[in-house]
Amino acid sequence: MIDKIRYSNTYYVMRIHYLSVGWKDYHALSQKIAAAILSHEKPFDIIVAIGRGGLTFGHLLSDFLRIPISSITIQSYTDIQKQGEVHITQELSSSIDKKRVLLVDDIADTGTTLKRALAYLKTFHPSAITTATIFYKPHSSLRPDYFAKQTKQWILQPFEVTEWVYTFTKKMTEEGKSKAEIQAFLEQLGYSADQIKFVRRHHLK
Repeated sequence: MIDKIRYSNTYYVMRIHYLSVGWKDYHALSQKIAAAILSHEKPFDIIVAIGRGGLTFGHLLSDFLRIPISSITIQSYTDIQKQGEVHITQELSSSIDKKRVLLVDDIADTGTTLKRALAYLKTFHPSAITTATIFYKPHSSLRPDYFAKQTKQWILQPFEVTEWVYTFTKKMTEEGKSKAEIQAFLEQLGYSADQIKFVRRHHLK
């Protein structure tokens, strides 16, 4: 079950709604996309996954659709004067010339990453590019051809456990929350005691 959790966080000075996604849900949503593609599309020649978020989704689709996978990596500039710009940090290593390409990422959030990926892949002259994400946020400037769930919530992916346990712990500690309060909140989000213990032991010394 996908859990929807609300938490009043003074650091953000707003009420944030979280969508906590487990592995079972992630697998089911990915399979939902695969079923829709198999029902409505001619076979694709290759999947191109956008790292890092699209890699797990891409691997699942590669299995469900029984087609090969390649990847590219796109990152945002950290320079404040270039905020919002994105660039390719890992280029495509497979030929997609005259091929039907399925471009995948985990979330269509602002749409910037998908647009940059589309522009980049078109320079390699594929015959067609279709986009797919698991989640789609309605404010995105690009609506994927396929997506499994529309949401406005802050998505906590199952492959980002360390990232979020670390981030929430640091921010809530800065807010003056106790260790017990932080533990309770993290467990409410679905993180296990072992996962929390691992992050605290290895990354929050």
